[in-house]
Amino acid sequence: MNYLGIDVGKFSHSACLLDETGRKKIFQIPSNKQGFEKFGKLVKSIKVDELLVGMEATGHYFLNIYDFLLGLGLLSENVAVLNPLQVKAFRNTNLRGAKSDDIDATRIAVLLRFGDFQRCNVAIDKLMNLRELTRLRSGLVANNGDIKRKIISVLDRIFPEFPTVFSNCFGKTAMHLITEYPTPEDLGSLSLTKLEKTIKGLSKRGISKSKIEKLHHLATNSVGIKLGVEAFKIELQILIARLKMCKEQITDLEQKISKIVNKFPGCKYIFSIPGVGQSTGATILAEIGDIGNFKSSIKLIAFAGLDPKLKQSGKYQGKTPISKRGSKYLRSAIWQSAMVAARVDPMFKKIYQDKRDKGKSHKYAVTATANKMTKVIYSVLKNNRPFKEQIP
Repeated sequence: MNYLGIDVGKFSHSACLLDETGRKKIFQIPSNKQGFEKFGKLVKSIKVDELLVGMEATGHYFLNIYDFLLGLGLLSENVAVLNPLQVKAFRNTNLRGAKSDDIDATRIAVLLRFGDFQRCNVAIDKLMNLRELTRLRSGLVANNGDIKRKIISVLDRIFPEFPTVFSNCFGKTAMHLITEYPTPEDLGSLSLTKLEKTIKGLSKRGISKSKIEKLHHLATNSVGIKLGVEAFKIELQILIARLKMCKEQITDLEQKISKIVNKFPGCKYIFSIPGVGQSTGATILAEIGDIGNFKSSIKLIAFAGLDPKLKQSGKYQGKTPISKRGSKYLRSAIWQSAMVAARVDPMFKKIYQDKRDKGKSHKYAVTATANKMTKVIYSVLKNNRPFKEQIP
């Protein structure tokens, strides 16, 4: 058997080929076509069933060489993408503390030879498309929230009274007003009659006359700053344009994700679980991939980072927060689903309320609900059957 450890880099990769006798060959793999082709000849000279390749899941840099190896005919079983935390722990067994790319490649090869290593969940083919798009959506949603916070920050300075009238500053009416009349002076320049006419033409449900009068009064008596107001107006204009574009991108992306996820076998089961929506369900399927990679629901809970992180020594018993190791995207999707399920489903609602009745915090109660949610997800996907409502 031959063990090939690769320390992944941006411009080149360090590699160590180790055989069963312990003999090793260290070489470099440049990240270009010539470097990959030369490396490919070496790989092809070894029988597939006599080669095990390993590399860290280092950012996105491992994907190129991982894809190249699969293209050479190696199976995913022959190419192990290793958990960086385990590789780091194994690397630290070197008492001298020496570190270099060549040494790291050698340690990875030795770890493969020992055989006690953990693989990471790598997406391929259609799963790669779904995972990339759901993660992109997550980034856009976070960016959307960041833009909203910046808009509120500007309003707090130039028109701090505005949020007291509109509980949601990003509704249709509120957004139109801050777009067309960004400062209280702009809004206050309108007559009460014209302001009322403008607002009534925007709102379907309508806004009470007293509320419109309050808004007009606050605009003409605002304590917003006057210094740098022109700069704030430009900033607000740019932020609103970015928010609009971000919302459009999210909507477009969700439509594309929906088309992809509907082709996955587990989709008709995952969406049967209370609290799991289109976006969270797609993320859950994308991050889990093949449920067969997890031997139990406990393994899936650990992969989501929802497992307790025990801190105990002798008689000392510290707090046990969740480990937060694993897929942050999966953890976030399950957490969001659990919060919804705790409101709409009797079983999940009971789990949440039982924890709250015992004096536990909201966060603790949602974590307990999320753990149960993960077990349900595992059962549904493992057994290929929809969620069956349970009476608490």
